Formats: sequence, C-alpha cells, structure tokens
Amino acid sequence: MDIPEPGPLTPQKSTVFSRAIGRFMLSAIRWQIKGNVHNAPKFVMVLAPHTSLWDFYVGLAGKLAVGLHSSWLVSAAYTWWPLGVFLRRLGGIPIYRNGSHNLVSQLVESFNENDRMMVTLFPEGTRKKVGKWKTGFWYIASQAGIPIQLVSIDYEKRIAECGPVIEPSNNIEADMKKIQEYYKGVQAKHPDKFGGEYL
Repeated sequence: MDIPEPGPLTPQKSTVFSRAIGRFMLSAIRWQIKGNVHNAPKFVMVLAPHTSLWDFYVGLAGKLAVGLHSSWLVSAAYTWWPLGVFLRRLGGIPIYRNGSHNLVSQLVESFNENDRMMVTLFPEGTRKKVGKWKTGFWYIASQAGIPIQLVSIDYEKRIAECGPVIEPSNNIEADMKKIQEYYKGVQAKHPDKFGGEYL
C-alpha cells in the first residue's frame, strides 16, 4: 500500500507499530490515502464531507498510517474514563458544548505557543446536514497566520485525498467559495446530508 510520506517540517508522532495499525485499518476498510501532506510546521487540516462516524475512522486510520501528530476536537461526552484517556493520547481535545468557550482564541494561542502544531477539523461540525458551514477553522488559520490544507473523503473512490493548500486572505467570502468549490463532486457516505453554505 502506497502511503504519502510527510515532509521534514510536518508535525509527526509515530512508531513502527502505530503506522502498521493505521495501514491495517486502511486495508481492512479498503481505503487509500492519496496526495501530499503539507510540509509546514503549523497548519489546519480540513476534512469533508462529514456525514458519518466512518469519516472519523478513515481520518484516524490515515493519521496513524502517515504518522501525523495532529490534534482534533471531540465532544466531552466521549471523554469518560477509560475512553477519554485513549482519545486524548490520539490528540483529542475535549469540547464542552454547553459552556462558553472561545475555541478560536484558545487554538490560536496554542498555535502561537508551539513551534509545531497541526489541528484537523470537520467544517460542518456535525454529521447531520447543516445549512451553514462553521468558519472557525478559517479564523484560526487567519489569526494564527498559518495555511489550511483541504482533504476530501470520497466514498465512491474510497480515497482520502490530501488536496490543495489555501493561504487565508483578508476576504473570507472568496476563500470559502474556493474551499467549497474543491469539495463539489466528492461522494459523501450519506450524500443527502452533505451540503450547506458557509455564512
């Protein structure tokens, strides 16, 4: 199985065992990873479409197989012991949906405090169909001065593809149109749940 090799600047954290687990998972679910992971010490990785829990498993298998050191957001409802310990070790950051937490500011601060950091986000924010995409990932990248890499999860091809890298401009509307254009034609697990504008 051909797996993209991360560049020397890309945040990495893996062992022979963890990469073998990732490759086994990909083989078991008959998925492939294509494209090139961005070679930079800091960036936001965006995965879409997100209509099924299977999207998480595909992303996790790819992260392990490639050997990426990536943080991601997980509902605090799933961080009970011992599952929470396992999810945190995999890079999970608990999100308390009922509290008032400025996640954008917290993640921007984390990026500013770390020499290397990568965060992976689903822009829809939920597996349900949404009318509007969340734009937090764009604000994180814009305020931290870092790029965004787009990754598509295509169930027709069974390929997760590392796509283009977007440098946030001062025009969120133009950037979001460019981002959503990339995902047109990508087959979601549940196509009827994929859609939505960004504002």
